[in-house]
Amino acid sequence: MAASASALPHQWACRTQKSVTLAHSQPAYGPHGLDELRASARTVAYAPDGSLFAAAFEDAVRLVATAQAAGAPAVLHTLAAAKAVDMRFSPRGRFLSTWERPGKDAEGNNTRNLSIWDTRTGERVASFERKSQDGCHFQFPVSETHAIRQNSTELQVLDASDMSGPVVGRLRLEGMTSYEVGPGDKPSIAVFCGEKKGAPASVRVYSLASLIPAPETPPAPISQKMFFKADKIQMKWNSAGTSILFLTSTEHDKTGKSYYGETNLYMMSTRGDFDCRVGLDKEGPVHDFEWNPNGREFIVIYGYMPAKVTLFSYRVNVIAELGVAGRNFAAFNPQGRLFVIAGFGNLNGTVDIWDRELLGGSAGTSAEASAQAKLFSLDASNSSVCQWSPDGQYLLTATLSPRLRVENGVRIWHCTGKLIHVDMQDEMYQAMWRPELPSEAMANHPFPKAIPAAPEPSEAAQAILAAKQAKAAAKPAGAYRPPGARNGASVSSEFQRLYQESASGSSSPTRTASPGPNGQYVPPGAGPRGKRTVPGAAPPPGSAPAAKPGKKGGAKAAPASKEEPEAAAAPAVSGPADVGGNAAAAGAIDKKLRNLNKKLKAIQELKEKRAKGEKLEMTQVAKIEAEAELRKELAALE
Repeated sequence: MAASASALPHQWACRTQKSVTLAHSQPAYGPHGLDELRASARTVAYAPDGSLFAAAFEDAVRLVATAQAAGAPAVLHTLAAAKAVDMRFSPRGRFLSTWERPGKDAEGNNTRNLSIWDTRTGERVASFERKSQDGCHFQFPVSETHAIRQNSTELQVLDASDMSGPVVGRLRLEGMTSYEVGPGDKPSIAVFCGEKKGAPASVRVYSLASLIPAPETPPAPISQKMFFKADKIQMKWNSAGTSILFLTSTEHDKTGKSYYGETNLYMMSTRGDFDCRVGLDKEGPVHDFEWNPNGREFIVIYGYMPAKVTLFSYRVNVIAELGVAGRNFAAFNPQGRLFVIAGFGNLNGTVDIWDRELLGGSAGTSAEASAQAKLFSLDASNSSVCQWSPDGQYLLTATLSPRLRVENGVRIWHCTGKLIHVDMQDEMYQAMWRPELPSEAMANHPFPKAIPAAPEPSEAAQAILAAKQAKAAAKPAGAYRPPGARNGASVSSEFQRLYQESASGSSSPTRTASPGPNGQYVPPGAGPRGKRTVPGAAPPPGSAPAAKPGKKGGAKAAPASKEEPEAAAAPAVSGPADVGGNAAAAGAIDKKLRNLNKKLKAIQELKEKRAKGEKLEMTQVAKIEAEAELRKELAALE
């Protein structure tokens, strides 16, 4: 069996269109060479304790031990689970459940498309028929002694050592739609029952022990909370399993204030001594909420954009208000020392790193302390993933397909905001750190008192940073010039000169300038008779023949009379045809610059709408994603 996951705290995995990669990060960067994973996979997953990794291929699921004694991952078992599209491990990796799409066997019967595998032996220990992928997997307590599944409006408890055997525990509740097993040595189960026939919705908490053996009537819950306006629910236990946060939402907002429905956040203790609705002082939806791994506080991002961020105690007292910004994602590092507040999706991808220790005590943190607690910011635009490493010092962000099909790859950042590694891939679909259980992460990787210094970036990261610095250095500095004045100085001065010459009557496609008796300039038409010549008309008696037009519209001087001294060559005055090519090119460049700036202005307006929380159409999102190409084209023209 695999060794402790703490042996390799910086391992990460990704799945692309063509292969699956397990790689190690700082201090040595690079992939582990596993030929068995070099194929297109349907999905991948780590065990919650990080000891195992599973990759589902077309023909089978390969189970990888991530930390052997030698430190290199190796394929442990090949499971006969073809075409699996979803997988889930038990908390310590003893069991793996795989789900395939429903189908028919040779006799026309429905297939048992949910399988439970023993990861120690690689054998299938049970199989079931599960039509829906949503909520299809069994849930296990941390001890892995029992498996719990939902069957219609009934929870069934199975003995993990005999999952094909009889049901050993049961809970029947009318209207039950979902459940969540809590952590801890004495696990509890939170059950959600939706509204029905005017009756309120509820969350009820039962101890697992009260369901074994199966009681004849449902036991009394150890804690419960009733409420209205709840079609869906998202539940999150704290690390000790003593409190639970749950976010309720409706499909539609009857007040008409929100297109996305109405959300409410509640907190409840499993002891039954405390429950309440979390009071949020900014109108709008709840974007994200997250427990601190210490289990005594939680953070909430809420309200119409720009959203507000607030840190609460487990008794729902405000500890600190962290300002208002375009943010919709929160995550604590496993040690609970640092946390990130970020804006992804339709937002600009800014990630703020905060130090929890600098926020001070239990409540009423000053604005000054809050400002000092914000340590660093980084730009992780277009990211689909943001995860802390088990040691709490590194962030992994990734741009994934199909949300964005260009610039896919993994970026690893130090907690000081510095980029230390980049691994670009084509069509990346999943990326993740190898995890550890929260209790083991805190024990194996205590966070230092002082923020550690960033390590030396990898060669790939250094190349990215050098290219960015070179681009910034190459951009000319100076005062701002409007688009119409860029690249047009020489052309503008040429037009100005032509205009002045035209005003003085010195420019004509058929006239040439000639010197006066003393070499002085004599404009055309200022000859002996002081009359202008008409193009095409017969020259006056005694005058020289008219100049013949040369190539490209220029004037060609007539040969001098043999009886008169040869005149000095006259400098030709440029006519409109001589500058027409430059003017046309300049006009095309100016027009292109105006169009590009117009598009960039429209994109900026769309980004401002997105920051305010407005829903954008797919075409508008595509315009925003094209901003980088437009700016590149603009820089080339400038």
